[in-house]
Amino acid sequence: MVSPHGIILHKLKTALLLAVQRYDYFIMEERIEINEFTLFVKSEGTGTPILMLHSYWGNQRLFDSLASFLKVTHRIIRIDLPGHGLSSMPPTNYHFDTFSPILHELILKLNIHQKIIVLGHSMGGYAAMAFAAKFPDLIEKLILMHSPVQQADEPSIKLRNREAMLIEKGKKELLLQATISSNFAPENSDRFPNVVHALHQSASQVSQLGALQSIIAMNTRSNYLNFLQTSPFPIFIMIGEQDMVYDSVDQLKDALTIPKAKILWLKESGHLGFFEEENKVFEGLNEFLEVEN
Repeated sequence: MVSPHGIILHKLKTALLLAVQRYDYFIMEERIEINEFTLFVKSEGTGTPILMLHSYWGNQRLFDSLASFLKVTHRIIRIDLPGHGLSSMPPTNYHFDTFSPILHELILKLNIHQKIIVLGHSMGGYAAMAFAAKFPDLIEKLILMHSPVQQADEPSIKLRNREAMLIEKGKKELLLQATISSNFAPENSDRFPNVVHALHQSASQVSQLGALQSIIAMNTRSNYLNFLQTSPFPIFIMIGEQDMVYDSVDQLKDALTIPKAKILWLKESGHLGFFEEENKVFEGLNEFLEVEN
């Protein structure tokens, strides 16, 4: 498939930058201890840092393709969220708001002393918004992918609680058979077998405790709409029209009330637009990141 015009320009600019500067990418992988958390961190590339936060049942590897695209012009920092991937279990009082100072300490440990871009997908978006609300002066831009900006509503809480009951009964695999396919738009469910495999792999690393603590954190997340409506920084909001995890119309209604939001509406995507419409997402992000604040 021919890349969109914006992606071609991005690649040409990157090639020129590499030819002039002639540097190799620095890649670091390590587990960093901060208070009661041990976080797996991967850092690569140079430039303005982008902190990438993944979804529930995911891990940092789900961003491989997106990170490869962005690392040619930015420093990419990916972590496994608590209870996921190679990170430790979250404490019993785990909440996205109280996790924000841990992310701040992580940024300092990585010797970053500048504004950063924070990107979050689904659950990772809740952590991203919590961090931005706690440390707004550290944010250059915020990127939200399929992440509702308000607190969990009653239907969502009931759904998550049913998931928790299945997990406690040892029926995690049965739950995943239904939930993983529902992340895609109906016509895309069979188009991405490699992504489905990666999702099953990442979910297999999530323990019962990690899943249950994450559900509690999602169910008790804060409402960030008012904060985003007065945000001093630009916000990129990506919504899949066929999202079966969170209502796309509700997401759009909220996004339209945020003055500094750039909205990318993906007609052919569900909850995984950066896979389902990869080129369109890459082009949209490239345009957003190139604009000066």
